[in-house]
Amino acid sequence: MNILVIGGSYFLGPAFIRKALEKGHDLTVFNRGNRPLGIEGVRKIQGDRTKVSDLKKIEGTFDATLDLCAYEKGDIDLVKDVLSDRTGRYVFISTVDVYKRGEGKRLDESAELETRDFGGEAGAYILGKAALEREISKYGNYSVLRPSVIYGPGNYAPRENIYFKWIESAGQILEPSPSDGFFQAVYVGDVAEAALRACSDVKYLNRAFNVTDGKHITYEEFTGILKKACDKSFEVIKITPEEAFEAQVPFPFPITLTESEDYDGSAIAETGFEFTDICEGMTRAWRQYVHS
Repeated sequence: MNILVIGGSYFLGPAFIRKALEKGHDLTVFNRGNRPLGIEGVRKIQGDRTKVSDLKKIEGTFDATLDLCAYEKGDIDLVKDVLSDRTGRYVFISTVDVYKRGEGKRLDESAELETRDFGGEAGAYILGKAALEREISKYGNYSVLRPSVIYGPGNYAPRENIYFKWIESAGQILEPSPSDGFFQAVYVGDVAEAALRACSDVKYLNRAFNVTDGKHITYEEFTGILKKACDKSFEVIKITPEEAFEAQVPFPFPITLTESEDYDGSAIAETGFEFTDICEGMTRAWRQYVHS
C-alpha cells in the first residue's frame, strides 16, 4: 500500500512506520518537523495540518491515511476538503476516553460518547476526539481505533516511565494500598498493528474498535508485572490513597473503583486480533528505558 501518515513523530507514529516499512509498504509522513523522525525510507513533507497551503504540498493518491494528530473539531474536515478522495481508507486514532464516564457498565463500541466538558486540557481532548469521530463518519471508507492506556518503548506519557525512574534511581516504588482501582493497557506495537490492518482489512471498514484485551490490571498486579519485567530488584512501599493525595504522588492510573472504567475488547478479538502479553511488552519497554 501507499500510506499517508499525518503526525508520526512520537511513540505510536514511529512504531507504525517501522511496522509498515517492514511489510513493504510505501509511506509519506506529513508533520511540522519539530522532532526528527530518524527513520529512513519514508517520504517526508513538512507542514502544519491547520494550513491549507501546507496540506496542498501533499501530492499523489493514497490507499490509506493514518491520522495520529487530529485533536480538534474540523481537523479531519480540512484534510478531506483539500485532499478529498486522494486519502483512501481514513484511519483515525481516537481513545476509549470518548465514552460517557460513570456509566457503571462494561463499555463496548455502541456506548454513548461523552458530551460533558470536564474542563482543562483533558476535557478539551475528550470532546475533541468525540467530535472528530462524528466528523469522520460522514465520509465513509474510514476506521476508528480507540486504544486504552498505551505503553511500550518510546512512551513520552508519564505512565510506566514513572515506575522505571523510581526503580532506576531509588530502587523502590510506591503502591497505593488499599486500592480497588484498575486500568486496561495495550502495547504500542499492538496499536500499530491494529492501525495497519485498519488501512485495508474489510473487517475494519466504517467501524470503531476498542483496542484493548479487556483485562483489568490492579496496582498490586502491576507491581508483580514490574518484578517480572525489570532486571533490577526494588522495594515496594505501600501508602494509603490519603497519603498519596497529601504527598501529591503522581500515580498514573485510577486508585479507586469509582474512577475506573471497564472497556470491552471482544469486537477486535473477533477479527482474529491477538495482543502482546503485558509482561513481555513491559520487558521491552524497560530495556529501551535503561538503554536510552
